[in-house]
Amino acid sequence: MGSSAHVTNIESLRDLRPAFIRFGENAQVAIRSTESEASKVLGRLQREKLPHWKRQIRIRSEQVVRANTELIQQTTGDNPRPSVDARKAFEHAKRQVREAEEKYERTRYWIRMLEKETVRYRASTQPMASLARISLTSAIARLDSLANALESYTSLATPSETKPNIKTTENQAEPESDPEETL
Repeated sequence: MGSSAHVTNIESLRDLRPAFIRFGENAQVAIRSTESEASKVLGRLQREKLPHWKRQIRIRSEQVVRANTELIQQTTGDNPRPSVDARKAFEHAKRQVREAEEKYERTRYWIRMLEKETVRYRASTQPMASLARISLTSAIARLDSLANALESYTSLATPSETKPNIKTTENQAEPESDPEETL
């Protein structure tokens, strides 16, 4: 192993654990909240704005029909020329319909764009979500394991601190035996 570690405080490793946990939680909250906001906007466009502009097209189209009817009625009477106000009301009603149609189409466009961007966002944040969920959990377990191993290692007595446990008696002599006899 040619390298060694110089660990001065094992508690520093233990103090890092809550920071990892907070980071993982904050990352997951940030990812979920952004997805939630995008879903809210998308839902509002689909449930509120799109039907609103569809309804406005219908309402404004009815106004065009009424303005056109008034215009026609003025031309069939004694005076074949309709009033300027009737022509202006008819043109204004047509512009209102075109505006509602444009806003309806723009809303549909932005719904499609937001759906695409939401999919792209999820794809781009997937590695971060995996890191926060899976890798961080294993990193915390590894950190705990390392801290426990270091504590176990430091609790062992070093060889210079231990006293030899050799029983010797000065007065007791061992019986001499022949090395060949023991074989």
